[in-house]
Amino acid sequence: MKWFTASIVLTLATLAAFSASDTPTTLEYEVVNVTRQLLLDTGNGERALQAGEVAKSGDSLRTGSRSRAELEVAEHAARFVISSKTRFRLAHDRPGVLLEIERGSLRAIFGTLSEGDDRERLVTTPSAVLAVRGTEYGVEVKKDGDTSITVFEGTVEVWDVGGIGERVRVRAGQQAKVQKGKAPSTPKAHGLTAGDWDRGRRRPSSTIGGMGQSPGMGAGGQQGSGGAQSRQGGSKKHGG
Repeated sequence: MKWFTASIVLTLATLAAFSASDTPTTLEYEVVNVTRQLLLDTGNGERALQAGEVAKSGDSLRTGSRSRAELEVAEHAARFVISSKTRFRLAHDRPGVLLEIERGSLRAIFGTLSEGDDRERLVTTPSAVLAVRGTEYGVEVKKDGDTSITVFEGTVEVWDVGGIGERVRVRAGQQAKVQKGKAPSTPKAHGLTAGDWDRGRRRPSSTIGGMGQSPGMGAGGQQGSGGAQSRQGGSKKHGG
């Protein structure tokens, strides 16, 4: 009987330890800047957040009309510049996911993690999953869930949430789309800078075609000075 009781206690302790290690870590997202409205869903209405406040994993937020906000999660060297009329959730219930966009658009800036740190840093939409390492890109989600990805620096690996098609690598100067229930499109040159994106210009330049280099792209697909000057310091701060 003593052996049986001790066995039960050991089993319960093991399960408790496993459960604790399996519990997602709560992340804090610093509100770096707010123009007009950044609203937090409290479950009993909405509360406006101001610069200097902190949001946490699991929080659902939205930006108002003609609004903009910047959130930073320093632990993952990530910053998100949220455009107006965007609904999103600070994710916590799926390993590696930092943010889930329901509708709207944002620019994501990911710095380089320390050597040997291979944690996934994912952003999801109703139709796509985006994985990065030391990257800057814009993502826009339409009302129907269709997603477009515009990469300014680095490379983004994209796949559809249903796992229909192969994963696609979208490189600096390229743009791809993921329609709900379909595989990602073939990446094409976009000819846009991060500044263009922030000003609301999201479609590829009419002078750019196919897979050629875009303006501001040097040899080897590196970002030229035009794109770098348009950024607002996010990548530089994180060492991206």
